[in-house]
Amino acid sequence: MSLIDKAIRRLQHRATYLRWWFRLRLQVGGRLKLRGHLGGLTVSRSFRCDGDLWLGIYSENGEIHIGDCVSASGPLIITAIERVTLGRGVLLGPNIMMTDHYHGSPRDPDVFDIAPSERSLHTRGPIVIGDFVQVGANTSILSPTTIGKSAIIGANSVVSGELKARTVHAGAPARPLNSRLPSAEK
Repeated sequence: MSLIDKAIRRLQHRATYLRWWFRLRLQVGGRLKLRGHLGGLTVSRSFRCDGDLWLGIYSENGEIHIGDCVSASGPLIITAIERVTLGRGVLLGPNIMMTDHYHGSPRDPDVFDIAPSERSLHTRGPIVIGDFVQVGANTSILSPTTIGKSAIIGANSVVSGELKARTVHAGAPARPLNSRLPSAEK
């Protein structure tokens, strides 16, 4: 890649960053931090975050999608190398962190001899949060995760795996507490 191509790419990246920063500035009540490849970012104009917001896409093919009427108390941190999707009407309490990646693969025996910040990023799969999900304060959502429609995640939970729709989940790791009958579906 020539120097001109690199300069053009850097300017395009900066223009994308500024476009998102000015647009999201009106939707975020606290500090706003944007990192990485923002070409895969999709945020509904009805999204609101009352506190700080950190969005980071750390691969060229990574995606973050935030649906209509999503509301967050903040601070909210979402980072991706593959895909993080929030459905319509999701309600997020304060101090929520979602990430679809880890620093290094635990299957690599040499990974523990490298500083975490120097390890390559590794994903086990995407994070998909269904419509009308409610997530309590201080919750971490890790890869891979699928949360069904209208599920409720209790405060201080650590979420990974498949969580049923219309069901209350809580704990570390999050486990189902009860189901909102009549139709608990995935």
